Amino acid sequence: MGAYQPQPQPRQYWLLTYPRTSSNLLVKILGLDEQPNIMQGHLQAGYYFLPLLKLMNGLNLLGRGVQEWTENERKQMKECYQSCFNTLNQHLEDAKKKNCSFFVKEHCNLMAHPVAITKELSGVTVDEAPWMVDFPKIFGQLPTRSTTNETVLPDGFLRQWSPTFLIRHPALAFPSCYRASMDLNKADGDAIDGNRGTLGMTLRWSRLLYEWYSENLTAQEAFIDGDATWPLVLDGDDVMTNQDIALRFGEILQLDMKKMRFSWEPVPEKEQAEMDMRLKRFLSTLLGSEGIVKGKTAENLDIEIEAKKWQKEFGEKVAIRLEELVRAAMPDYEFLYARKLKAKNTSSPLAV
Repeated sequence: MGAYQPQPQPRQYWLLTYPRTSSNLLVKILGLDEQPNIMQGHLQAGYYFLPLLKLMNGLNLLGRGVQEWTENERKQMKECYQSCFNTLNQHLEDAKKKNCSFFVKEHCNLMAHPVAITKELSGVTVDEAPWMVDFPKIFGQLPTRSTTNETVLPDGFLRQWSPTFLIRHPALAFPSCYRASMDLNKADGDAIDGNRGTLGMTLRWSRLLYEWYSENLTAQEAFIDGDATWPLVLDGDDVMTNQDIALRFGEILQLDMKKMRFSWEPVPEKEQAEMDMRLKRFLSTLLGSEGIVKGKTAENLDIEIEAKKWQKEFGEKVAIRLEELVRAAMPDYEFLYARKLKAKNTSSPLAV
């Protein structure tokens, strides 16, 4: 690989994922805070649509289909979708004005429109048009959305992005997500019971959006370098165990490879004490580390054996539900895993 060259044209990079996939570790490795000519999203490089989850929980909407929401609940949700989008779009426009690339990560399920969510959670097809945010008419025409786009975002907005889907084996990601919920909310089985678990502990939204990008990007929009095309898939295990994958991803993003890092100073305890409790919990391993902590991987993983461990850790009810969610997610995980990014045989200098 040759010396670092500034990318000729700024791009918008989207890391699309779900909870507990090692996304924070990946962002740390990429060294985005020190990369020239690239801006990253707010709150840990993104999560612009996270306020929606808080609002849905606060209004107790996950237990009801969109057809059962009151007018006031609909109004609040539409305003929240729009506010989240407006903030994201404003930051995107700021990056364009600075002639910078823009890197954002987001959970796919948070961008799904309520009509699609209702069908996914309850199997009910609602006689209502899919929701879509109001969008600036930068394309000289009214924004449109194809039938396979199940987000609140127009096709034209989605196609501005170069998307990467970060995945991790459900039998690793889902229990980790439940542990975090227990620590933060003193949760019991309610954290994964019914619709709450089905919405968050799934790869369905990742696969749907991956397939949309695969079918809708033009050859020019999908082109990377002849060896890979958008959309990309990264596996969380590779982030932890395969340095060459991280380097390959950094090359694709046209980063300054010398500013990527695989070791760092831990965050001082005083600074950790001042952090938001939720953020601190989800970053707990990373905050106290001096580099990549090689956690449990999916190699030789057996779901039946893991389920027995969950019974001891969480109790029978939660273990049964976790196993149901994991097994339901496996076809989508295996579909995406088969398309994951491979490393090149070349290496690149990096800072450690």
